[in-house]
Amino acid sequence: MKTLFPGLGVLLIFWVLSASAAIGQTRDSKLMTMDSWAEARGWEGVGLLLIERRSSCTGVLVRPDLVMTAAHCLVDPDTGAKADPRQVEFRAGWRNGKSIAMRRGVAALIHPNYLGGSEVNGKQLRYDMALIRLEAPIQSTHANPFRVGGNVHTGNEVSVVSYGKGRNNAPSRQRVCTVLQATDGMVAMSCDVIFGSSGAPVFRMENGRPVIVSLVSAIGDVNGEKVSFGMDIARPLKELMRDLRAGRGVYPPVSFGAKRIGIGEGRSSGGARFLKP
Repeated sequence: MKTLFPGLGVLLIFWVLSASAAIGQTRDSKLMTMDSWAEARGWEGVGLLLIERRSSCTGVLVRPDLVMTAAHCLVDPDTGAKADPRQVEFRAGWRNGKSIAMRRGVAALIHPNYLGGSEVNGKQLRYDMALIRLEAPIQSTHANPFRVGGNVHTGNEVSVVSYGKGRNNAPSRQRVCTVLQATDGMVAMSCDVIFGSSGAPVFRMENGRPVIVSLVSAIGDVNGEKVSFGMDIARPLKELMRDLRAGRGVYPPVSFGAKRIGIGEGRSSGGARFLKP
């Protein structure tokens, strides 16, 4: 099988941070925009991230007080400056001008192997991951964290939920897309994403429940076809959580307390309360 990761330099690849740029039209991909409560039920843990009022990405709850997203959402590609997490808003279940819960960040942690910059290469893709601690936990009656897995394989069927440029008034879900290639911690997928989809969770269904296996990091053109790129999150997330517990790399410095809650804990059923921005 021909690799989709030939050093990445010969491909036209972009980070998918929300911006004014675009690369053509989105192909028909059976995207479903979840405009109603019934359609979005169970996906409230995915939300819109507003970053210093200058850009947007997608984030996902992995703990009641912890959001996972792409590292490049928090790093200026030109200067390397990190976004102030206190100027980041997570709008859980954002839809039609309302969110189920809205929280600001208080601290962030970027994977230490993510070096920043505008160049997309293999190392950047593998470690394009960050965590944002929220000012207060989001109650499970509003939005539940998702379980996290990994071990993505070529041929796996996955789905993605995202807030992309031009379609960020409600979450969009592609029910089925395919892992085209998974090798050495990098993942290429047929999932339809666009600018603003950075950090969107990629799910695999396990026993009827969605488990996060990757994050959307970049889009590229391969032989005229649009391909989305991410990483197998198992190893980099384990490393991030280890640093989080030790307080390494967390900025600005903040106490995370003694209580330890595992990734993906706190799921329960319940109703939702919508909040205006």
